[in-house]
Amino acid sequence: MSELRSARFPASDVVAYLRDPLGYLLRAREQYGPFARLPLGVVQPLFINDPALIEHVLVTDNRSYSKDYFMRMLSREVVGQGLLSSEGDFWRRQRRLAQPAFHRDRIAEYAAVMVRCAQGYVDSLSPGQQRNVHADMMGLTLQIVEKTLFGSDAHARSVHVGDALDLVMRRYSNNLLLAFPAVGRLPLPMNWRFARAMARLDDTILQLIARRRAAPTAQGDLLSLLLSAQDEDGSGMTDRQLRDEVITLFIAGHETTALVLSYALWLLSQAPHVAAALHDELHRVLGDRAASMADVPSLRLCEAVLFETMRLYPPAWVIGREALHDTTLGGVPVRRGAQVWISTWVMHRDPTHFSDPDRFRPDRWLDGLARRLPRFAYFPFGGGPRLCIGSSFAMTEAVLILATIARRFQLRLQLPGGHMPLLPSITLRPAVPLPAFVEQSRRPFRYLVGLAAAQIVSVRITHINGNWV
Repeated sequence: MSELRSARFPASDVVAYLRDPLGYLLRAREQYGPFARLPLGVVQPLFINDPALIEHVLVTDNRSYSKDYFMRMLSREVVGQGLLSSEGDFWRRQRRLAQPAFHRDRIAEYAAVMVRCAQGYVDSLSPGQQRNVHADMMGLTLQIVEKTLFGSDAHARSVHVGDALDLVMRRYSNNLLLAFPAVGRLPLPMNWRFARAMARLDDTILQLIARRRAAPTAQGDLLSLLLSAQDEDGSGMTDRQLRDEVITLFIAGHETTALVLSYALWLLSQAPHVAAALHDELHRVLGDRAASMADVPSLRLCEAVLFETMRLYPPAWVIGREALHDTTLGGVPVRRGAQVWISTWVMHRDPTHFSDPDRFRPDRWLDGLARRLPRFAYFPFGGGPRLCIGSSFAMTEAVLILATIARRFQLRLQLPGGHMPLLPSITLRPAVPLPAFVEQSRRPFRYLVGLAAAQIVSVRITHINGNWV
């Protein structure tokens, strides 16, 4: 790799990116190759689309890079010095303190909470109902993260935290703000609403931390574990550090899993043969009982549906880094301060690594594909030292929720025009509500005729007007 290509028309590139970031990045890979400089506003990122280059940045030479300017903005405005945004020795200390909270034994305890909450949601459904799937999944995963994070104090937090988080996330879908960060400092209504939302979040979380410190109890939830965590010198986290980690866990543990489940239910509603095969697996493994942590290894198709969903709709659709000093990447000099962009959205659709890359094909994951892929051809949870600390928590939660819903009901999503408009923010969100009709799941033998016919039909994810459907 010895050539760094650049877009030729900066002004048109900025306009194209602001109109359709996802489509722009896909076209950039096709036009400029695996390594290009994109003239976007004041950012001018280096855009890399090669697994070896990505591994170099995230693993081999990771100490030459820090989080990018966008993550510093998020750190200043939202998450502080949580695991998502902190760096260096401080990040390593925080990760060490938080790690026991995500041990497999702890996740097994949280799994029971996940299933209870999912079962409660399913019990609220009835055939013929119309639901907003994304709103439902956001509410369900928020309930789970609150119960596992706050334990018995969770019941009073949902409305305040959920509404404030939604407003915060919408702020970062403003591409003008991302290309020109100074917009965030202007006296505009969107900035006033954001400030009020952050004040509500801070007040809610800091009050809870203060109450727990005043009357400490071993509840077994994440907050209790974080409060009791101690470094080698006996020091623990300050209130500010706890606040930063709690907000980080809310964003990472609530929003991302809700998105994966929303997109999985959408894709299943478009693929009746996959939905039938999934119901068959659930009937065979679970019968009429609820899922449990012990069932997760046996629910291979359920897991494959989620893997394929994260391939097509990765919640963390772009990762940014900034060069800490002059270095080289693929034989090309990289100056100190240069921004590097890595897009799971683009890499996960690379035909070099995925046959029929725009088709929803969960079966591709059932024959060992994950082991054959280059290390950074598929990386929905990031990679290297910054691999998401909650990846096992998230996958367990997603498998158990999907299994609980699909065992009893099918959600038939119907979108205007039959396509899924997307809103790239901190995460990749649907731009519209996801209305669905609730239908009772049927026994596998009642699907046999439809299954044979549906196998002939290709489920294609087609690009229409800048959106993927």
